[in-house]
Formats: sequence, structure tokens, C-alpha cells
Amino acid sequence: MKFSCYKNDLIDALKLVGKAVAAKPQTPILSGIYLNAQGNQVELQANNFSLGITAKIPAHVETEGEVVVSGKRLADFVKGMPDDTITFSNEDNQNSLAITSGGANVDLLTMHAEDFPKIKPLETDRSFQISSSMLSNLIGKTAFAVAEDESRPVFTGVLFELRPNKITLVATNTHRLAFATDYIDNANETSFIVPAETLRSILPMLNTESDNKFVFVNYSSRNLSLTFDNFIVTSRLIEGVFPPYDKVIPEETATHVQLDTAEFKQAVKFVALMAKEAEYNAVKFVVLPNGIVISADSQDAGSAVKEIEAQVEGNGLNISFNVAYIADWLSTVEAKIINIDFNGQLEPVKFTELDNKNFIYVATPIRT
Repeated sequence: MKFSCYKNDLIDALKLVGKAVAAKPQTPILSGIYLNAQGNQVELQANNFSLGITAKIPAHVETEGEVVVSGKRLADFVKGMPDDTITFSNEDNQNSLAITSGGANVDLLTMHAEDFPKIKPLETDRSFQISSSMLSNLIGKTAFAVAEDESRPVFTGVLFELRPNKITLVATNTHRLAFATDYIDNANETSFIVPAETLRSILPMLNTESDNKFVFVNYSSRNLSLTFDNFIVTSRLIEGVFPPYDKVIPEETATHVQLDTAEFKQAVKFVALMAKEAEYNAVKFVVLPNGIVISADSQDAGSAVKEIEAQVEGNGLNISFNVAYIADWLSTVEAKIINIDFNGQLEPVKFTELDNKNFIYVATPIRT
């Protein structure tokens, strides 16, 4: 095998594919990245069996072939190469891969390519397609709300719920819930849970496309594959039953607040500096007839207060949240105006964007 390619193309591909290199491999081959030079491109693969990623980049291929080398070592040495173009060759030694660029040279020991678990899209008639921008938007508005504690796997994933002409993604850690929905064509009614790790891994691929394109999704009872542009991503699905999320979303409102997104973001960001010093990272909202007072108190650091104007309908109240739950949601908001619907000091609160029923966020208050 012998080929050359642009360094920046390779670095970008390694960043993406590297997400699927096993951190604690069951066998050495899973610590490697598979390289296959064919035609006018080179294909890179990594597969830890829970997640697999394939990326293709342009290359000048003199001799076709395949090889597997350590993923970490390959990424580290490629970054350090001095020239814009890098050449790879194992024509002289089948047990090592020579990498050259400018005046730099390195030989990496290889593993047997035939032992690598190669990635292919699922062959199933259960499939749908979705635009890359829509999928990116749905993931961005939900995946942040998953649980990080892996003791309850269902809550570390995002529910995909498909209905005729409609797709909904839902994520929760039992203390907060993010719901986002949109419209697609030709979807069969089904649901499955995708690991948030998988969805976070594909976001850079979706967001780097210059034109909006379609992602082709194939799924079975246990696995999922996404194919688009020069990428293939395979993932195991999470087994289990997702809780009935519709029962969590409040249907009634005792106090409705409408306010400017930019002012609210600025106030939360300001008070969060103190809330991070407080117990439970608590931030307090005091709803007044014409606005909200946002504050945080710390026995060790002091206090911070910011008042903003708002349109308020209903009774005033005092309520507290983990400030991260508010800041995380705000980072996904694009609308200029937002709504907050309260039902009491300890009842779940619904956050929405103005004139957008397709995105709902629910946060549970904390006792202070």
C-alpha cells in the first residue's frame, strides 16, 4: 500500500473516527484505526462494537491496500508532521507503516487488517431518511438532558419516536426533560433509544457539511446505522423501556412569564458565577408583577442579584433550580422571546420558545 493525502483532511477524519477507538480494548485490534486505500480515496475506520465510525478522504493512491495501526499513535504523529502532505507506505515492510512528511519519518507497527471488525451499513428494510440540518437541530435540543450515571442505561440515551410524517426526540435524567419534534416523510411507526455518546459523535459530521443533505438511517431491534456523505456510523441501541414522557410535561399554568432571551441569558450567566459556589448550585427566581429577580447566595463567597423585566400573568412565587439546568437549556435557544410556565414552588416548570411548540424543556425545582 502507498498513498498520500493532505494533512488537514487526515486530522479532521482522525478526530471523528477516533471517537470510536476503544479506550479499554478487549483485544488490541480495537485500539487501532483501519486504513484502506482504494481508487482516489482512503477510508478510515474505528470500531469498539458499541460505536463504529467510517470516514473517507481524497488521496493520491499509488498502490492499493489495507492496514491497521494504533489509533492514538497515528493521530499523535500526524499532528506533528511538518508538511501539508503526508505519504504512507508499507511496500517495503509488511509489519510496519512508514509515514513521511517533509523531513519527518516514523514507522508504526501494524496489525492484521483481516482481524479488524469492518463497518457496514445495516441491511434491513426498517429505515427512514432525514435532512442533516434537522437531525443536528433535534440532537442539539435534546441530548444535553441525558443522565451521565450509567447505572440506569435508558436515561443515558435519547428516545427516537417515529410516527407517520413525524419524528420526536426525548431525553431525560429524571430531573429534567428535553423534547423536540419535526416533520419527515415516509417514516414507519416505531421507537428506539440511541446512546447520547453516538449522537454527540455525529454532530461534528452533520455540522461540517456545506450543503444540507440527507442522512439515511437503518435500524433493527438492537442496532442502528447512519449513512451520509463520506461517513458511516453504526451503534448499538439501548435496551429498555423509556418512561412515559408525556406525563412529565405540565399541561396547565398558574403563572406565565414571557421575557427577552438575551436579557435572561445575561442575567443567568451573571448569577451563575455565584451559584457555582452555592449549595446544590442553586439559583433563585422571584417572580414579581413586572419581572423576575434572579439571585444566588453562598455562605463562603457572598451573593449576586440581577433583576430583569418580564410580562407576567398570574401569581408571584419563589422557586429555585440547579443553575446548570437553566444554562444548558439556554445554550440551545434561538428564539428572541421565551416563555416560562410555573405551577407552584416545587412543581415541574415548562420552558418554551415563543411560537414554537416543537421544542419543550421541563426542569424540576430544588428545595433551598
